[in-house]
Amino acid sequence: MRPLFEAIIARMRSLQHEYAPRPRNPVPAVIAGQTEVARPRGDVRLSEVVVLTGALTESEWDRVRAFVRRTSRESLRLRFGQAADFADDHTLKRFFDIKGRSGEMIWILEEGGAICAIAHLVRLSSAQAEIALIVRSDCARRGIGEMLLRTTLARAARRNLGTLSALVLHENTAMLRLARKVGFEACKSLGLVVELEFDLSQLQRAAGTALADAGVSDDSIEAVAR
Repeated sequence: MRPLFEAIIARMRSLQHEYAPRPRNPVPAVIAGQTEVARPRGDVRLSEVVVLTGALTESEWDRVRAFVRRTSRESLRLRFGQAADFADDHTLKRFFDIKGRSGEMIWILEEGGAICAIAHLVRLSSAQAEIALIVRSDCARRGIGEMLLRTTLARAARRNLGTLSALVLHENTAMLRLARKVGFEACKSLGLVVELEFDLSQLQRAAGTALADAGVSDDSIEAVAR
C-alpha cells in the first residue's frame, strides 16, 4: 500500500503547487483519515494525526482542556468569532464538541500526545462541508496549521465532497493568508467575516488517477478509525 500512498501524495503535491505557485515547505496530506507520522518542524516534534468521528471520551476532553490552557484568548477569539470563558466546561464543550454524525475533529499531536492543532470538519450537505481550525499558541508559525489544513482537504476529497467552505474574520489575516496559499478563494464578504471556498474536484481527480495508475480500486482503501 505504501507505493500507492506515495503516488497519491505526489499527485496532490503537484496539484497544490498549481493552486499556490510558491508554497513554502509543502507537507504531505493524510488520505482517508489514516493515522500518519508527521515530520518534525522547528522545536516541536510531531507524532501523528488523529481523526475523531464520535463523542469524545473524558480523557480526550482532558487533552482538549490542556490545549485550550496553552492557547491564547486572542487565538480562541479569532477561531470562534467571539470571546468566551473556556474555563467553563459547558462552554468548552459547546464550542469544541463534534456536531452529531455530520462532524468530525482532526488533531495533530506532538510527541507525548499533547494536541498541537485542531480542525473541525462539518458536513453541511451531501456535496459541501465547512472547515475551521486553530493552532496552539506556542506551535504557531511552524507550518503546523498548513499541514492540518492540507490533511483536512485530502480527507474531504476522499469523502466525495464537492466544496469545502470556511468563514474567517477579516482581522484574522494569518488564517486568510494560509487559506489563499493552499487554494481557497474568497466568494463573499459577510459583515465581519469572509466566506472562502475550495473546489475539491481537482484533488479528487488527482487521487483517482493515482489509484487507477496503481491498479487499485477506490473501495480497497480502508476507512478511518480513531
